Amino acid sequence: MKLDYDKGKFSCKHDYCIGKVTSLADPTLHARAQEYKRRLSGAMKPLSGQDIARIPKGKGFYATRKYDGEFALLAFDGENLLSVNPGGTVRVGLPAFAEAEKLLKKAKLKSCLLGAEIYLTGDTTKINRVSNVVGILRSPKSKADLEKLGVAVFDIIELEGEPVENAAKVFESLKRWFGKGKLVHPVEHVVANKVDTIMELFTEWVIGEGSEGIVVRHDNAGFYKIKIRHNLDVAIIGFSEGTDERKGLLHDLLVAVMRNDGTLHELVRVGGGFTDEDRRIIADELRRRVVSSDYVAVNNDYVAYEMTAPGPVIEISCLDMISESSKGGPVNRMVLDWDGKRYSALSRMPLVSVISPQFVRMRDDKDANIEDVNISQVSDLVNVPDFDKPAHEKEAPASAILERTVYTKTMRGNRMVRKLLLWKTNKEDFAEFPGYVVYLTDFSPNRQNPLERDIKVSKTEDDARKLFSQLAEKNFIGGWEKVA
Repeated sequence: MKLDYDKGKFSCKHDYCIGKVTSLADPTLHARAQEYKRRLSGAMKPLSGQDIARIPKGKGFYATRKYDGEFALLAFDGENLLSVNPGGTVRVGLPAFAEAEKLLKKAKLKSCLLGAEIYLTGDTTKINRVSNVVGILRSPKSKADLEKLGVAVFDIIELEGEPVENAAKVFESLKRWFGKGKLVHPVEHVVANKVDTIMELFTEWVIGEGSEGIVVRHDNAGFYKIKIRHNLDVAIIGFSEGTDERKGLLHDLLVAVMRNDGTLHELVRVGGGFTDEDRRIIADELRRRVVSSDYVAVNNDYVAYEMTAPGPVIEISCLDMISESSKGGPVNRMVLDWDGKRYSALSRMPLVSVISPQFVRMRDDKDANIEDVNISQVSDLVNVPDFDKPAHEKEAPASAILERTVYTKTMRGNRMVRKLLLWKTNKEDFAEFPGYVVYLTDFSPNRQNPLERDIKVSKTEDDARKLFSQLAEKNFIGGWEKVA
């Protein structure tokens, strides 16, 4: 591994330089950073403080403090050290990196890859937020700013070209190399052979000192990320019902936060935390709020949501919110415009992945407005790019109707109407949209629920037309007459 790079393609300020991984002599470092982050994220089991007792009992556990910063793969070739993040950004020349180089040379290492977090030193309860870290990393105002950045090393990915998977060896080595460091140091860690030890650390570090969380590691049991659950007030914008014996009961909700321009930013699907009585009452309420929408969202069972007028507001809790994908890119969610009658899609913009969302309660004291369900609830906790940018700057292209068929039937003096539409969204490359939508509405005044709907989505026009034909053959028989 040789860490040569084209410095002419890097932007430098106060001896600190930023560039792209394509300017490195070894661009494979980007893929290694992405793969490590993906593997670590996949192995991490999220828990709340109340669930610590679920961790298996046994020896060989290490509990480490979780720092609120930017993940970095540190690469050292025996002479120089740099960092690569999953998004492909390379950083060179941080004061903490210079210190790390000296310590690794003193340890006579020829090469290593390390997992680390770049964070803001100081009072963790006041300034240790990832948005502040990112702000300095992108545009430091002075060298003093850069000297505020610490590096907590938490893993040895490779040592002299060989993987290191033994936790005891990892922490022993990190302590030996960086134990006397000031800006660079081993992640704070404790041997935790008892669940009580983990509970005590959670109380001290997270609740008492305001750390982001703790990570518990074991060679066989894997990784556990333990954090305080966050609570958010969100607006319901859609729902789906159960099937078979659960028909008529709520299956899950689609919820959103509101941006400062009044648009609704889709946040997460919420399916847990409800009693059966909650599911009955909420479903009954939401059926009366169903509205039109040119945006079709589906739940994890690929059932399309019935979109509803924004609200009511509910409180949810979650274990974590993550604003980056495993490849370092943004987590984009759909932004919707509500004109009082229907939803229209604007664009996909950065937000977060919400881990383990749960329904807490209805918030009858709040409404779906900018003050009560604002996106700042998320952006105050997690770095969300462009959270204050107006969503209307980039509007989605209009959909195009490809087929429209209407049939009627009169029974007992009442006229029934069935409409079948097929449209191309024109948004499949623009956003997280299906390419085509087939939509059946069935109105019959004789039924308890006069209006019923069936929605199918497809990626290709051929499949969409097959779905259209199947619904037509099934629904337009037995006395139904086509309307010209």
